[in-house]
Amino acid sequence: MTLKFDPNRTEEKFECTGIYVRAININGNWDNADIGQLDKKSLLEFLRSRGGQNEWAEDVVGILLGHGNF
Repeated sequence: MTLKFDPNRTEEKFECTGIYVRAININGNWDNADIGQLDKKSLLEFLRSRGGQNEWAEDVVGILLGHGNF
């Protein structure tokens, strides 16, 4: 699993959740990222990373973090 930052979600423009993961930043380096900084694809990958899939819950998290429905 390779998670990536969303370049449009700078520290001033994202909802901080306090849930941190390792992700590739906009410079291509590994960094710590709040899940609110992830791009939409990476957020969905993170939510499903433990083998679960709950479309309703994924949509709720996506909406709360400004990505909309998955």
